[in-house]
Amino acid sequence: MAIALFAPIAPTIARSRAAVIKGSTRVVLRLVPELRVEAGEEIQIRAFMTVLAGIFMASLIALLVINTSLNQDAFVLQRLKHQMNTVNDQRDAILRAAAIKSSPVSLSASAKKLGMVANATPAFIELSGTQK
Repeated sequence: MAIALFAPIAPTIARSRAAVIKGSTRVVLRLVPELRVEAGEEIQIRAFMTVLAGIFMASLIALLVINTSLNQDAFVLQRLKHQMNTVNDQRDAILRAAAIKSSPVSLSASAKKLGMVANATPAFIELSGTQK
């Protein structure tokens, strides 16, 4: 029933709607200034963008160099740790060999090879100078 009431004025509503839309686009277009690019402005924008791109590339290259040097230091550190482990293993082997040679059994065998004889009656010296 409501549609039947507005049927006679429907063309008027459509025309007024079109006029409002047409007028509103004109207003919006008037709010935006026209873009007139002068030759000097375009060159300045290009120069600015070139400088920004140069700074960006320089920072990327700097990061790459820093990262590479840190990784190179990591390889050097790994090599030095490996050398330290090798030296520690050699040191342990030398200490083990010295401990074996300084054991009482080994010292006794070495003494016998040199012609030394074990003392059957050991004597102890007191601080007073007398023997027991």
